[in-house]
Amino acid sequence: MKINQELIGKEVIDASGNHMGFVKDVEWDLSSKKVIALELQEAGITAKIGLGDNKIIPIDIVKEVGDTVLIKDPLSK
Repeated sequence: MKINQELIGKEVIDASGNHMGFVKDVEWDLSSKKVIALELQEAGITAKIGLGDNKIIPIDIVKEVGDTVLIKDPLSK
């Protein structure tokens, strides 16, 4: 899907400007054909060696999508 191709790999930044990671996948509600969440590959040294956690970002906390994905609130660790 075109939306998947456009979102996967984009950097995710929280409202404080912290780099949170990158979009790894897009979750869809197939009945409504709407994006419901983004799967985030966390940033940091553990991600670089393949041990980073994946988090689910509900689409309602996404503030803006452009060159990066800006989320409204910091993710809890």
